[in-house]
Amino acid sequence: MGAPGFLAVFSDPGSEATLEEFQDWYDNEHIPLRLNHLRFFLSGARYSAVDGQRPEWLAMYEIDDVASFQDPSYTILREKRSDREGELIGRLGVLDRRTAEVAVDTGERPEKSTGLRVGIPSTFIVTVGIAVPEGEGTQEKLQVFAQKTAPLPGWVRTRIVKVFDKGVTGLNEQWRSVEIPDYLAVVELTSKLQLEEWEKAIGGQLNGLGLVDRRQWGLYKAYPGIAQDNLQA
Repeated sequence: MGAPGFLAVFSDPGSEATLEEFQDWYDNEHIPLRLNHLRFFLSGARYSAVDGQRPEWLAMYEIDDVASFQDPSYTILREKRSDREGELIGRLGVLDRRTAEVAVDTGERPEKSTGLRVGIPSTFIVTVGIAVPEGEGTQEKLQVFAQKTAPLPGWVRTRIVKVFDKGVTGLNEQWRSVEIPDYLAVVELTSKLQLEEWEKAIGGQLNGLGLVDRRQWGLYKAYPGIAQDNLQA
């Protein structure tokens, strides 16, 4: 098997779609088509912004292998959208899909959280883009950064994923034109993080890494993986 895959989707209904129809589409069409039928989708969870910023929504999925992104059972979902999905996506403020492979993973801590899976999912997430300068030592620099997050209060796990496909659509030009770094750090927590706690742990020497667009999210829902026979609500 290759590297584990990871999918992060930042989204916002914007001004031309209602939150109600956005949520109904995500909960009752978009996610079930993946978690109910595709065994390589190991988990799926959605989070909403708790930092007062927009876009307001983040969905994340763990994938068994990065090669699964090329499986026809997955690619056809975008090639042949339902009329409802295609029409709604055309009205969203933004849909920012980042297809990635896991580059660094500090590992699970099942005694604290089930991560993105149902059970006791991680209740808060911090995401931050990472711009990496050209040159050698990238993997080591990313590993050092991941280790720096471990002292954060309520820390569970840190993954840094390398984004190899970026797809951004939407009516909001500001959200659509955001520059997306090649790496994204996903830090799982059991409690909301204060700015000073982040600065204490992460501030200082970053070995040339540039941090972009730090966001904080609170759990909306972790979805049962029916295709994985994981039915716990």
